[in-house]
Amino acid sequence: MTTFSRRGLHGHVVDVLGRRIMRGELVSGDIIDPDALLTEFQVSRTVMREAIKVLTTKGLVDARPRLGTYVTERERWQLLDGDVMTWRSEGVPEPLLVLELSEVRQVLEPAAARLAAVRRTKEQCAAIETAMTALAATFVSTEAESHAAADLVFHRAVLAASGNELLARFEVVLEPALQARNQIAFKNETTTQFLDSHRAVVDAIVAQDADRAHAAMTTLMTQSAADSDAIVSSDDDGAALVAKRTRAL
Repeated sequence: MTTFSRRGLHGHVVDVLGRRIMRGELVSGDIIDPDALLTEFQVSRTVMREAIKVLTTKGLVDARPRLGTYVTERERWQLLDGDVMTWRSEGVPEPLLVLELSEVRQVLEPAAARLAAVRRTKEQCAAIETAMTALAATFVSTEAESHAAADLVFHRAVLAASGNELLARFEVVLEPALQARNQIAFKNETTTQFLDSHRAVVDAIVAQDADRAHAAMTTLMTQSAADSDAIVSSDDDGAALVAKRTRAL
């Protein structure tokens, strides 16, 4: 998904204001004073208008006659926008976001693996195999970031092989989900467990066994969901949230 937050001067303004809204420093109904922002950012009115326009397309702000530009209600935010997702997941992700990302992955990724087994090309098989090799190599390093990046490439390759452009664009959700999940997975999972579960997905897709690919990815997503639950359950409030959402299933 296209993002705009880092393009030029107006991109810097978008980036800063977007983060302030996600962190709750600016809340629904707050008026955004353009003159104050012009002074703070030392930019022209044209740049500020462009920044506000971008934030408006993301559903974060709007303007009303005699009221001015204000922060909108959360219900209007474009939550699947690439920048919004990035801002929400920065630092320590909000617990509900971690759980919701996990739930979305459990629904979509097994379906993507099933499609990939049916539709994958030789080139896409090669890309998945290459990503698998690179993922295994990251266990030589102790850097969780390199591990998370390689895991992202692997899952992107599976999504691409599904032959469904909308599923391929799912990476906007996938990246923050993996970043949060891998904070704990890289520390707590054994190399064999992690790689075997991924290898099972690869083998099923290469063999064009749709049912086995779906089942293997479902197993992988179940493991990932357990990691996400563990992340959120690190305090009493998080544990209560996990218990509440689990009871609702």
